[in-house]
Amino acid sequence: MSSTLVAPRVHSAPQEQFGEPSLPRSLPRTSRGANGSGGRLCFLAVSLVALVVMAVLGWNISGGRFVVMETPSMCPAVCVGSLVADRPLQARLRVGELITFHPSTTSKQTYTHEISRIFANGAIQTRGVANPGPDPWLITRSDIIGEVTFTLWGLGWLLKILPLLAVGVLAWVMVRPRIARRSRRAWDRLWITLLVVIPFWLLHPLVRATLISTTGDPSHKAWLRAKVVNTGILPASFHAAGGQYVAHVMAAGITQVAGPPSEGRYLVMREAASLQWWGWTMVIALVILPLAGYLWHIWRGDETEPEAVPT
Repeated sequence: MSSTLVAPRVHSAPQEQFGEPSLPRSLPRTSRGANGSGGRLCFLAVSLVALVVMAVLGWNISGGRFVVMETPSMCPAVCVGSLVADRPLQARLRVGELITFHPSTTSKQTYTHEISRIFANGAIQTRGVANPGPDPWLITRSDIIGEVTFTLWGLGWLLKILPLLAVGVLAWVMVRPRIARRSRRAWDRLWITLLVVIPFWLLHPLVRATLISTTGDPSHKAWLRAKVVNTGILPASFHAAGGQYVAHVMAAGITQVAGPPSEGRYLVMREAASLQWWGWTMVIALVILPLAGYLWHIWRGDETEPEAVPT
């Protein structure tokens, strides 16, 4: 006689019954580097501002002085927006040397011009290279603030916006920890945009021009001929209303534009950026890249950083 033993089917208990947590099949996508990238940007901005401030303070402590060229009298050699670094006089002056001085007529104005002549009695004649003649004054050695050691084109704009930039970066760093984690990426984008847009809006360094002189046009007796200098950072075009059109003038370049005067006896001109195709491509890329980055993070689902869940 035989019998068959049938073992009962054993059902495996879920892991939760034994006190072990179950692992989800997939982890939710979290923001990768939203807070870290913003922190690195803050550190980089603070470092750059601190580096510029230390360079300016270091030059001043060593006895030098930085000034910003604000008039076109020395274009194209040292045009508007150039950074001028001065040192106290240490040697004999020579013709052709660049110096920064107060004119003998007033101590409230400061000029950076070249020496055009030194008289036997020690009087010094100066001139701006863009001006047709010498300055209408004579100065002495006591009027000179310093001799120009070097100039840097365009960096004067950075010196002009440095106080605003320092305040903006400081505000960004101090307020950022108080912003909710899920909103920090948007906060960083907004603040960086403001740090770039506001200085450009206040100073207009990209496209600008300055009128040097206006004379009659010999070829058209009823026209006026204007001598203008491109004092912006970008190449520009100039168009006199009803008159000539100059398609491309490099930064710090000088040109002449003629046209009929308006009813007020003034020559009306318009200037605009004049870039090659690759220049406009770079401008479009700089404008589109922030938007493209925003859309990229939206697609990834990590534009906002989730709030930390207490454990």
